[in-house]
Amino acid sequence: MIKALKDKQFIKKFLAITFPVMVQTLVSFIVTFVDNIMVGGVSNEAVSAVYSVNQASFFFYVAMFGLFSGASIYVQQFSGAKDVTHLRQAFLYKLVVGTLFLAIILPILFLFGHHLVAFYSRSDTNQAAILVEAAKYMPILILSYIPLLFATVYASTLRETGRTRLPMIAGVIALSTNALLNALFIYGLKLGVVGAALATVIARLIEAAIIITIAHRQKLDFCHQAYRQFKIEPKLFRLISKKMWPLLINELLWSTGMIMQSLSYAQRDNVLSALSILSTTTEIFGIVFNGLAVGISVMVGSTLGAGKIEEARDISKKLLWLGILISLSVGAFMIAISPFIPRLWATVGNDQRTLATQMIIIYGCFLWVYSVCISAYQILRAGGMAKQTMIMDSGIMWVGTVPLAWILALATSLPLVGIFAILQSIDIIKMIVGLSLIRNGKWANNLTTAVSEPVVLSAVNDLLK
Repeated sequence: MIKALKDKQFIKKFLAITFPVMVQTLVSFIVTFVDNIMVGGVSNEAVSAVYSVNQASFFFYVAMFGLFSGASIYVQQFSGAKDVTHLRQAFLYKLVVGTLFLAIILPILFLFGHHLVAFYSRSDTNQAAILVEAAKYMPILILSYIPLLFATVYASTLRETGRTRLPMIAGVIALSTNALLNALFIYGLKLGVVGAALATVIARLIEAAIIITIAHRQKLDFCHQAYRQFKIEPKLFRLISKKMWPLLINELLWSTGMIMQSLSYAQRDNVLSALSILSTTTEIFGIVFNGLAVGISVMVGSTLGAGKIEEARDISKKLLWLGILISLSVGAFMIAISPFIPRLWATVGNDQRTLATQMIIIYGCFLWVYSVCISAYQILRAGGMAKQTMIMDSGIMWVGTVPLAWILALATSLPLVGIFAILQSIDIIKMIVGLSLIRNGKWANNLTTAVSEPVVLSAVNDLLK
């Protein structure tokens, strides 16, 4: 730990990668929070409609992240290896797969999206009014997925090559624009949820335009002349896909597992407000770990790609200790202010505030375990151990956490605090598995050596076969 803190160059590089990510995540959280308040000024039905439609957006984000995960591993390693040819091909893989995903998901949402809203609003007495608001909001909002996908292809590749400032700047501008347009459209022009959807589409277009324009004007290696040489080697396409599928399945299983866990908590009476406070609090403090995850994947992945295996192992140890130190500090701060956080929700009762405080304290105590799990996941993923990370992450969740959550909720009279503490402790098992996989050293792989010499083929033609 001391060695990691004394290495000023190491810390400087780490902060240069992680700080912009944290800033962008913080701004995103603030703007989303303000957006919810603005939509809340329209009607309760508008809030419910936006929430229900945003469940589709959540699925889109998760699926998109999973689809790009395999290529992300190779982008990091090719960047470290200074292999521009294959770096561009990994970037193009994201573009091809993402475009195909868009072509499938958009028609489905246009035709059947109202069923999703109906499901989430099935217990609401004002379901008919919610469906009316959602019918105005959803067709416009899902158009924002088009610029969002292309912005994400570029932004994720920029981050994976260590260039985190441009995505931050574009994101902050877009999010700020979104907030201003929401105020104009919702309250000025009285467009309601239609205004909120239009603001999102315009903001996403601005974000995509900024990132794509600057990336090409600066002739960045991954996209410069990439479209003139639109080729992906068949072997590379297969290698990336092989890594992608376990990571995509993991993301989908993890997200559904989190939903199932939340539903089990809701089996206890009068807990939703406390869970809402906990969720908001963990999102705020989770900003730090978003930056940590990006920093680990970039620093370890690029070092492996450069063929510096021992250096990658050394960096991984430093990052593990650094993550523990950061999480202990953040956890202590979280615990210290836990009695004051719920007071921000003036309309919530004292019992709910007390419950929220207790859960925040428990979360703060386990934060260092959570940090090790994140670090281990990113280190293993950087070395291409996709199946192992799936077993460690969603595998343990579905074998242990989710079944236990429902057993405790339905078969015992344990209060929510006790259930929450027990489920958080399962992360200790995940941590032990992750550290064991790191300790055996098999994760430290230079994946760039597995790619053959260029024998190129059109990516689209390869897909059609």
